[in-house]
Amino acid sequence: MISRNYAVGVECKKMLEEAARRHLPIKVTNRRGYLWQVYNSNFLGLQSGRLALASPKDNDQTEAIEPTQGQEIAVSFKKGYHKCLFVTRILNCGQFEIEPGVSAPAMTVLAPQQVEKVQRRAFNRAAAPAGEPVIVSFAPSWQDPDTSPALSGHARLHDLSAGGLGLVMPLDKMPKLKTGDQFKLCFVPWPGQEPIHLEARFRHATEPDQNGNVILGLQIVGLEMTEEGRGRLRRIGRVVGVYNRREPIGQHLNLMHQ
Repeated sequence: MISRNYAVGVECKKMLEEAARRHLPIKVTNRRGYLWQVYNSNFLGLQSGRLALASPKDNDQTEAIEPTQGQEIAVSFKKGYHKCLFVTRILNCGQFEIEPGVSAPAMTVLAPQQVEKVQRRAFNRAAAPAGEPVIVSFAPSWQDPDTSPALSGHARLHDLSAGGLGLVMPLDKMPKLKTGDQFKLCFVPWPGQEPIHLEARFRHATEPDQNGNVILGLQIVGLEMTEEGRGRLRRIGRVVGVYNRREPIGQHLNLMHQ
């Protein structure tokens, strides 16, 4: 089993109070149809078990978030050596008075009873194993890589973190992409392991190297929203640790199963 780390009770309350007092920046994730959307925001205040969050700003999206009462969102922020995650629901939207005479557009959400803490080192990039290529299958988010061969493809894993991954592929095999395009991904981190299924959005591509290959940079999205997704996030963190340590694979085969 992969260990889990939570702030609960007094620790959770103090963490949120500090985050609100410092107006820490956050990422807000929600889902619209089959696409994940990620927005920038920050804490504004904490009162009577309710958090005020600045109205989320567009983050490479074509449409702004439309907060509605009861809508579920995931919130993540950095605290010390951890990335902190929780899921909550929107209560209402309006103006929040930051200080006398100063207000800002905000949405009010329920303060969580617990916050999961993930080691930030899991979000550091680890190079994929050099001696044994890891092949990643991909397809647009509305398709299935296993049943839509005409729209799916394969690339080699270049690097991995809990926040994103790089894929290597020939330029002439690269599909036409624009920033924000989202994909389903699937790969086996090393032989004998269960596949990892992810969703990610395209961020950028490098210039072709001397062999005509490009590296696609993708941001992993949506894992914070569900218990299953958070389990995958922890598993990716363990894979990153193994890749970084470069220890014999056989020593880790039993560590990844949940």
